[in-house]
Amino acid sequence: MTKPKIKWHQSVITVLIGLGLTLITSIVLAQEQPGSQGSSGTGMAISPPTFELTGNPGDVIDNTIKLTNLSNRPITIGVDRRNFTAVGEEGAVGLTDEETTFSLASWITVSPSEVTIEPGQSQIFSFRTSVPYNAEPGGHFGSVIFKTGGQTPGSSGAAVAQEVASLILLRVAGQTTVSGEILSFTTNKSFYDYGPIDFEARVINEGSVHIKPIGSITINNMFGKQVDKIAIEPKNVLPDATRRIPASWNKKYLIGKYTATVVFSYGTNGETMIKSTTFSGFPVKEVGIILAALLILLAMLFKMRKRLRLAFKILFGNYKA
Repeated sequence: MTKPKIKWHQSVITVLIGLGLTLITSIVLAQEQPGSQGSSGTGMAISPPTFELTGNPGDVIDNTIKLTNLSNRPITIGVDRRNFTAVGEEGAVGLTDEETTFSLASWITVSPSEVTIEPGQSQIFSFRTSVPYNAEPGGHFGSVIFKTGGQTPGSSGAAVAQEVASLILLRVAGQTTVSGEILSFTTNKSFYDYGPIDFEARVINEGSVHIKPIGSITINNMFGKQVDKIAIEPKNVLPDATRRIPASWNKKYLIGKYTATVVFSYGTNGETMIKSTTFSGFPVKEVGIILAALLILLAMLFKMRKRLRLAFKILFGNYKA
């Protein structure tokens, strides 16, 4: 009885593959481990980051903000109030001291105005919004800012200044204008080999109060049949500002032309905005691979046609030697 030959090169390849998988796993696990905060780590957490309030002229509105010290050393907090406006179309805001018809900061008082928070501890700040009797109806926008800076207690070094803010959007009751429009609704491409499909709606607020459109995108195929419906995350749009509102359809394979229609509702009376766009899709690469495979198969069959003919004759008993 002969011993089977050991294919040493296959064993080496198996070992190398095992080592490679082990190395890849180690790298992935290392990347998934959360980084530890250094001895000089700093940070603050604010809750809630946004208030959406309503009130009448003469109202006094009380609320609280929670600020947590995430660092490993005491921090001294100072409080400031500023107005804010929209910057760009991505939802960013700019803090300003400029007074406009939409200003709010001067109506806000905060207590305490300065405090030291120990590591890992939280402080509750009370703030009051006193709406003047002659307040202009519509939207007013301000912020409560918490900032650190200078020397921290028990430290001889200077700390890097930090700021966090809670945004306050107040709607004063009265005669207001609520008006919005979809400036554009597009996809990032007109033709797709495969998904996902990224949509973008640009909404302008032409009214005097902020709006928060709630919407969805309905997608119909080339035959007019609805194939999907996508919910859109609501975004605030300030007066006289334009906001880009994104959405995505996670559909991989597409065939033919599609029509997407976005519908937003906003305001207390349920005003609506509607706009449509079209795009097309076809899995060119996948279909190309299938066609290439079929052509190769047909070429092989054509080349072997004589042998196949002989095989069929033998199989069905029609072969004569």
